[in-house]
Amino acid sequence: MPYYAAELDSDDEGSVEYNWENDDDDVLSSDMDRLRIRGSTFCVNFSPGMQIQASIQSQRSVCRDYVTCGLTCIEKLCKDGPSDTTLCTYCHRRPKVAGKDQCGQTCADKAKIACLLCKARPRNGRYHLCGRTCKRIATKSTPLILEIPKTHTTYDMVEDKFKSSWSAGATNPLPKISKIFKIIENNEFLMPYDQYKFVISVSSSVYLVLNTALKEAGGSNRKLSVPWNRSSVPTRDIDNEALHVVDLFGV
Repeated sequence: MPYYAAELDSDDEGSVEYNWENDDDDVLSSDMDRLRIRGSTFCVNFSPGMQIQASIQSQRSVCRDYVTCGLTCIEKLCKDGPSDTTLCTYCHRRPKVAGKDQCGQTCADKAKIACLLCKARPRNGRYHLCGRTCKRIATKSTPLILEIPKTHTTYDMVEDKFKSSWSAGATNPLPKISKIFKIIENNEFLMPYDQYKFVISVSSSVYLVLNTALKEAGGSNRKLSVPWNRSSVPTRDIDNEALHVVDLFGV
């Protein structure tokens, strides 16, 4: 489901660090509506006038990593993917090397640390998306499930954590991971979960206090029973960046 960077050669600005704090939809929309950078498979072709040509030259440094004419086409590329699947999945400029998804080693290296949604820009630090534009596109369709490519550094990280945490022993050998997915949720979708987690947390504390009081009053064999299975409580990390391993057994 990618959109693609306007990468002209292996030494272009696609390999440098970007300040994605300035990646804002409002600014991007006004800039991109005036641009037409060749290479998009979804934008409608047109002949730009003199003012538009001047705008392209002056604004190219701002939006040089996009090939679409605006946010509508960016979202379309993210949802539908490219129309020409023979081109490199990172730069969308050159044909793929036989048996590979990229056109060469430069794009292959960039794809390893690419945004999981657009797959055409570097992810922003420890986050799995490249900036606020991709985050807003992703949260429009939550819950959204993104498959992580096996060549991505995030796939290696999750696989290593899963293997190191497996403690079932020889009777239950380590299963082979089939696929790994990133689940993206928004606050509205997570609200029932957060409420449930709060109730469970408060109830657990109450039971702990009551059980302690009962033991002190009537012996160590007296305790309350907990009417739920604590192991069934879902988990996610505090900044909503949890990665979930799915389909581990190839089902």
